[in-house]
Amino acid sequence: MKPKVLVIGVYHFGETTDLTKVEPKSMEEFTSESHEVVQVLSRFNPTRLAVEAVPENSVMLNERYAAYLAGDVLLEKNEIDLVGFPLAKQAAIQEISCVDWMGDISDYAELGDVLQYAEEHEPERYQHLMRHYIEPMQQEASEMVNLTVLDAFRRLNHPKVVRDMHEVYMEFTMIGKEKNYYATDWLTWWYKRNLIIYTNMRRLITSPQDRVLLLIGSGHVHLVKQFLRESGVCDVVDAGEVLN
Repeated sequence: MKPKVLVIGVYHFGETTDLTKVEPKSMEEFTSESHEVVQVLSRFNPTRLAVEAVPENSVMLNERYAAYLAGDVLLEKNEIDLVGFPLAKQAAIQEISCVDWMGDISDYAELGDVLQYAEEHEPERYQHLMRHYIEPMQQEASEMVNLTVLDAFRRLNHPKVVRDMHEVYMEFTMIGKEKNYYATDWLTWWYKRNLIIYTNMRRLITSPQDRVLLLIGSGHVHLVKQFLRESGVCDVVDAGEVLN
């Protein structure tokens, strides 16, 4: 028997620098609709909950979680507070695990800079990226505001959507000519970030009975699940088995 891991791709409820973003709902809508998500995810019976936050913020986050358990905290408009806290409480999880890593991204051109470079120097490739990847993703995001949070999570975790969100990064690798690999520094950082998330997830697995649930931005899902599967140390549960 192997430990089980469930990776749930989410969209960020608050402000984000992601390539695409879903127009936020009101706090009342998020609170109500997140309750349905918590009930569904509870079917997995997690023993550990991991979230997209860096370990350096673990003490502060878990102090807020302890205050939430005591009924003494004002929740903020983000998926950790509105989905993670009540899910951990229902599963009797005492500490939420922070598994993200950012490093010093200021050392590299950001994703917006990569796109701007393509627009200025490789307009045909830029138009291809926009037409076949980014504009469809933006359209998808614009439609999600009309869905409940649960239905939006169902769509984000559909295998085709997960694949499409990864394929755009594979297209970014082609920006640049000859010895100019303009997007490679950012992509190297992106892969390193996801490898470290995977490593931190592995460190949470200590027994065959472990059931680790990760809430993370949907763009990470393909790589994190790939690394977990390739490790051979756990069974990666299909999100559709739980969400649908």
